[in-house]
Amino acid sequence: MIRTLFVDAGGVLYNNLNEETDFLQHVADKYGMHRAQFTRSVQESAPLYESGAEHVHQVFQRLVADGHGLPSGGRVDVQWLDRAYLDSVRAYEDNFRALRELREGRPDLTLVLTNNEAEHWDRLKDEAFGHFAMFDALCSSWRIRRVKPARSFFAEALRGCRATAAATLVIDDRRTVLRAASALGMPTLHVSTPDVLADRLRSAVHDARPPSPCCPSQGASSCCRVL
Repeated sequence: MIRTLFVDAGGVLYNNLNEETDFLQHVADKYGMHRAQFTRSVQESAPLYESGAEHVHQVFQRLVADGHGLPSGGRVDVQWLDRAYLDSVRAYEDNFRALRELREGRPDLTLVLTNNEAEHWDRLKDEAFGHFAMFDALCSSWRIRRVKPARSFFAEALRGCRATAAATLVIDDRRTVLRAASALGMPTLHVSTPDVLADRLRSAVHDARPPSPCCPSQGASSCCRVL
């Protein structure tokens, strides 16, 4: 029986900004950089800010400077950057509603946010749309200092939430993430398009079966405290 949901945000609750919008192109254009090169640089550097190793503003500052979009000693306009980011965000209201309705029908479920995102931008989206409040625990990459699809990400999230793999449904839009979760014995739901979650969430929770023997749950951790 499913007792815990590990829920992604980008591609599930929101659009994927780096892949689905022109946010990075807007940044490149503002600073006169080559669009494709800058986009590749951000995607390659994303684990630095997603893991909390560096603030996202620091990463963009360095990448813009390295792309010669700034004069010596120049600074990225971080207020503009944050506005451009939020202007590109689109919340999937039907999926917010589906999670809330599931919670009403299954108050015993533990809902956990397991997102790869910069802490700063995750908080900006929460201020605008309030997704943190839907979850019992936050195990996003910046909270546990690991990035999906690393095996250690799921191991730490399971420990922190005192969950077992077989009783945890992983909801994500990326097949690489779902394969990693499945290898640990976790049932999965692939949200290939935004409408999949609202259409299949209840049945997935009801019908989910582990793909292989699960890993035993382990001791508690502080990584999943609710904010």
